[in-house]
Amino acid sequence: MRFLFNTWLYLDVLSSLSSGEDPCYLSFVKSSPTLSPPTSPLSERPRNFTLQSEIDSLLGCAEDLFPLIARMSKVSNALSEKPITTLDLPMIQEAIKIRDDLINWVPPEISVLQASNDVHCSLDDIVQTAEVYRLTALLHLYRAFPVLAARKDVQTLADQILSGLLSIPCDSGSLCIHIWPLMAAGCEHTDPIKRMQTRVRFEEISQKLKVANVDQAIHLLEEVWQRRDTGDINAGWVTLARERGWHLLLG
Repeated sequence: MRFLFNTWLYLDVLSSLSSGEDPCYLSFVKSSPTLSPPTSPLSERPRNFTLQSEIDSLLGCAEDLFPLIARMSKVSNALSEKPITTLDLPMIQEAIKIRDDLINWVPPEISVLQASNDVHCSLDDIVQTAEVYRLTALLHLYRAFPVLAARKDVQTLADQILSGLLSIPCDSGSLCIHIWPLMAAGCEHTDPIKRMQTRVRFEEISQKLKVANVDQAIHLLEEVWQRRDTGDINAGWVTLARERGWHLLLG
C-alpha cells in the first residue's frame, strides 16, 4: 500500500509539472489532514520509525521532499507565463517560502539509512538522486518565477544537476527517475560538451527503460536547444510541450 501511495504521489507530481494542473495530492491532503506521506497509507509506524531512515523502492530517501515539490509545481503553474499583479502576492509569498524550504532541505546521512535491497542501486545513488531532485525543483521554480534568482543561479543549478546525475553509474536502478532532472537541466546548457553528455545519458536511460516518453523527451530537448541557439532564451520544455499539446510525463 505504501508503494502504491508513493507511486501515485510521484506520477501525480510529475504530471503536474507539464500539464499545468495542480497536483491532486495537495487536495487529497487538504481534505484528509491526518494522511501525509509519513503516516500514509493508513498504517501505524513503529515508534522508532523515522521517514528519512527508510528507503522507498521508488522515491528513495526523498519521500518527504515530494510534497514540497508538489507545492512548488502548484505555485509555478500559478506564476509562470502571465503578468504578475498585486492579486498574486499570496502566491509570491508562498513561492519565497518554498524556495527557502528547498534550499534548506537536505537528504539524510548515509549512515542512518537502511541498506538498499537493489544491488544495482547503492545508498550513494539514492542520496545523490534526492539531492538532484531538490536542485531540479529549485531550477523549475526559478524558471517559472525568474525574480527569485539571477540567470547565473539557474545556470549554476543546471551544472550541479548534470554533475550529480553523471556521478551516478549508468547501470544504477535509480536511472528510472532521472528523466525530469536531466530534461530540466539539459535545457539550460549551451556548452557543446554538456549537451553531448546530456544526450548520452538520455540514450542510456532510453536503452534501459525502453519507453516512448524518453524518446519524446529527447526530441523536445533538441528543439529547445535549436530555439535557444536562435535567440529564444526563454524556450523551455514545459512551454514547448504545451505548444504541441503534449502531456509529457518525465518519469
